[in-house]
Amino acid sequence: MMSDPTTIDYLAHDAVRAKYVLIIREDRPWHHVEEMHDQLKRKVDTYFQYIKEGEVAKQYPGVTPADCAITLICRQPPGPASLAFFDYVRQVLAADAIEFTFLLHPGATLS
Repeated sequence: MMSDPTTIDYLAHDAVRAKYVLIIREDRPWHHVEEMHDQLKRKVDTYFQYIKEGEVAKQYPGVTPADCAITLICRQPPGPASLAFFDYVRQVLAADAIEFTFLLHPGATLS
């Protein structure tokens, strides 16, 4: 969850994309946008450091930052401001060859 910036929620290998994906799970509705963007920034910073400091490579020898991606999976659809923020995060991480993607969970609540 984004509200706990100190943990890695999930780490999985995506054989189709040939990437090691660090997954951020978010179940809350996007009501407090500024607070949630701050939480996402802190969580992504944690994931970025985990990748750049070689922690993924310790688990999977030979993995480089370019072999990694960060994916945010949400159960509630974000609004336009959040989608714009995700684009910003994507651009920042791309400078270090790390992909960022956003997915809406298949069981998402559309309201």
